[in-house]
Amino acid sequence: MKRFTKPNWPLGAGCLLWAAMVQTAIGILPMVPSTGTAAAYAAVTLPNHAPADFIQVRPGTPKGSLETLTYHSKSIGVDRKAVVYTPPNYDPNQKYPVLYLMHGIGGNETHWTTLCAANKVLDNLIADKKAVPMIIVMPNGRASAEPPSSNFMADFNHYATFEKDLLQDLMPYIESRYPVKADRDHRAIAGLSMGGGQGLNFGINNIDKFAWVGGFSSAPNLQQPAVHIPKIQQAKDPLSLLWIGCGDKDNLITGSWNLHQALVKANLDHVWYVDTGGHEVMVWNNNLYLMAQMLFQPAGSVTPPPSIGSYNGEPVGGGFGGMGMAGGRGIGAGRGMMGGGASTELTARKEKGAAAPSGAAGKWLIKDGDGEIELELKPEGSRWTGTIENRQMPGAIEFKDGKVEGNQVSFSYVRQVNGQDMTISWTGTLTGDEIKFKREVGGGMGMPPAGRGAAPKTNQAE
Repeated sequence: MKRFTKPNWPLGAGCLLWAAMVQTAIGILPMVPSTGTAAAYAAVTLPNHAPADFIQVRPGTPKGSLETLTYHSKSIGVDRKAVVYTPPNYDPNQKYPVLYLMHGIGGNETHWTTLCAANKVLDNLIADKKAVPMIIVMPNGRASAEPPSSNFMADFNHYATFEKDLLQDLMPYIESRYPVKADRDHRAIAGLSMGGGQGLNFGINNIDKFAWVGGFSSAPNLQQPAVHIPKIQQAKDPLSLLWIGCGDKDNLITGSWNLHQALVKANLDHVWYVDTGGHEVMVWNNNLYLMAQMLFQPAGSVTPPPSIGSYNGEPVGGGFGGMGMAGGRGIGAGRGMMGGGASTELTARKEKGAAAPSGAAGKWLIKDGDGEIELELKPEGSRWTGTIENRQMPGAIEFKDGKVEGNQVSFSYVRQVNGQDMTISWTGTLTGDEIKFKREVGGGMGMPPAGRGAAPKTNQAE
């Protein structure tokens, strides 16, 4: 492939600075020869991970401010909320670049400052002069006049329709109320999980409005490379930064990997950053810490970090682990039959009654977060069948190939999420009137089941 491309950012007269893009094991990294006054922008190479104290409140470090605002959405027909971070020493008479930062499914506008630590990350970076002072807008990325459903899958489409609210309602409101620079070169969008898909989708759909685009642990709402690549190629102006990051133990990494591979094949500049860890808060905070240092910087002044993790396209086992956690709960918490983590331990207790059978047969009640799941197990010859149902949701899921061998109980079933099959497996140990279960989610939500549609073995440096 061609290894060198033209620079993405023009600089002022008398300053020649260009970035030669060379692909490495983590993606495409800039090398920065410079002449003349460009020497002032000698490249700083980012570390492969944030320091241990990067989300700690430091005594004496100036702090930014958080404001919760309400704006009217004509697109949805209701008033909506967003949290806005203004940097330390904020001056309303000064113009700032702006980052729109999206949360994951099950979260809201508070997600990035309660579960995650966006404000602390930026406070410390700005104090260390590693990030440009910026305004961060953290909206509610679920665009609906109705309250959230107890079935998170019903909300998927609302995250796609937020694009209209963002462009037509929220951005004009922000630009009328805050001193933001209202042009693409000073506007960024990024997010985590479902918000990572939004960040990449909305950013690439609107390259005329966003020059800086990123997705962390992007969920299956991420559009296919065949959709994204032509838009990037045909854009009038190139992206200043396209960041794709994910943890190496996150089975949603397949979607990000596929986009990365397509970008490499098309010779399109981007950062591919593989973290260690799963679908979790530390990965998201770390990606923000690293990406924020590249936002709104002169071309080539910051060299992207080397990956700390590694990934070669093989499916990742287990589940998607806490996707878009809100208030510290996994997406399955209180919603039944779903995730809550790559592996979640739950206890089933037999429902009492005069006719309750002994052993594993019968009805069981499982407490899952704020919700309850009802499980019924029935022996049919050498196999066990049954149903599992969230009492807060209509309809039960049937399974037909369960097993009870001694005190070991297991069953599994498949659900469809966003057009993809997701296998949910339960294994447990029966003791009296209790079954200690381990629930695992896999095969879907961005991870093809083993042996079916798995990503080819590909060296990252190809």
